[in-house]
Formats: sequence, structure tokens, C-alpha cells
Amino acid sequence: DRVYQSSSLRKGVVRQWLQDISYAEEFWNKIAEIVLPDLAQVGKDAISANGDWVISQPPFPIGWPSIYLGIDVIVNQETPPHLDQVSAPSLLDLVVSLGIHDAHFHISELGTIFDYKPGKVLTHSVPKWGKGERIALAHYMKDAVHNRFGLPRP
Repeated sequence: DRVYQSSSLRKGVVRQWLQDISYAEEFWNKIAEIVLPDLAQVGKDAISANGDWVISQPPFPIGWPSIYLGIDVIVNQETPPHLDQVSAPSLLDLVVSLGIHDAHFHISELGTIFDYKPGKVLTHSVPKWGKGERIALAHYMKDAVHNRFGLPRP
């Protein structure tokens, strides 16, 4: 099966946004290189393999700033309880919480509420909060893409 690049990457505003956040992404990448070097390497390997496997219509280069293969932007949305199922358990996700808010991060299996810390393996949610703007950048690896590229997991 072919791997296709997201069509949203064709939009100038998306490409500009990726360029604008590249300094912050480099910061997260460097932290991963120190704390989770195997995960950082797998991400770099997937991005490198990207050129040989990924189809984009029309073809154009994209300066992807992250070691993670996907970034979802969540703005002022509640997040229902869920498990992240696109990554292998050893490929930890990164959730960056931005804005001025009083949101909390719930992990149901533990009966625990955190001050918005990321979760990966356990069901987690962000219910309605009292005040403020909430922006979350959810970074993740895609296990199917790693499988397609023949890349090992840490």
C-alpha cells in the first residue's frame, strides 16, 4: 500500500504554521533525544524514509519540523475518554498544553486527575473546564507507517 501525504500540507497557511512552530518543535525534539533517544531515532528514521515511500500530489518538499509523524491541534474542545491506538506502546506521545485555562487531565483506570499531563497507554480525557482558552498540540507516531517503512520500535 502507498503512503500519502496529508492534503492539508498543500495549504500555504499550514506550511507557514509549520515553519512558525519549528523552533518549538526543535526544542521538543532535543528533549526527546536526551530523555528518549531510541524514540527520537525511530522518529528521525521515519522522516528520512518518508522521501522514498510517501506520495504527494503534486510532488513538493515539506519541511516537517518534528520527530513525530503527526500533530493534531485541539482548540477549546473537550476530549472524551479514549485510548490512542495509532502508536505502539513503546512510542510515547507528546501533548503540549498551551493557553490560559484550568483544565485537568483524567485517567479513568487510575481514578486520577492531573493538572493536564499527557497520557498514552491509559484511557484519558479532558472534560469541560471552567475558564480560559485551551490549545493542545498532540504529537504522535503512527505504528502502521513504521510497519510500512520496516522500522523497529524502541
